[in-house]
Amino acid sequence: MWRIYSQNGMGVRISTTDKKLNAAVKTFVRDKGYRFRLGEVDYKSQADLNFEARKIAAELRENFKIKRAVDILYMKREAFRHESEWRATIFCPDEKRVNAKDGIAVKIDPHKLIDRILLDPRAPGELVDAFKFYFEKKLGFKGTVIRSVLYKSPKPLEVDDEFITVEDL
Repeated sequence: MWRIYSQNGMGVRISTTDKKLNAAVKTFVRDKGYRFRLGEVDYKSQADLNFEARKIAAELRENFKIKRAVDILYMKREAFRHESEWRATIFCPDEKRVNAKDGIAVKIDPHKLIDRILLDPRAPGELVDAFKFYFEKKLGFKGTVIRSVLYKSPKPLEVDDEFITVEDL
């Protein structure tokens, strides 16, 4: 995915857990009267996705329910399965429609949410060092900051042929 989303070799990926993301969103909505949903994206074939979209649209024309309307936001084509995406949606019944296109800013504490920062495996060493310095020393990040080893060659496997038996072959 680095080559897809980080063409310039300077991508940064953050990692968290579903529990931490849930806690962050729950903290934000707690006193506002908002509702939220957090979940994994369901990857479907284009045919299944089209079928589900038509089915949801028909149900909503008959009886509109926000919970059902949001279902389509948690579906995506199989081509994107590699993303293993999670999504969070927040329903704000009292917000004015004028602001709807801008969305809402969700205040979170990144130090509580983010566990690890992974840097593009193609990033030059100097850039990795600069990012590590910035995240750890300037921002006070306590988690792990490392370069991805995705493209690093594994250590060669050595086999001692003295211990190979006929059953091993």
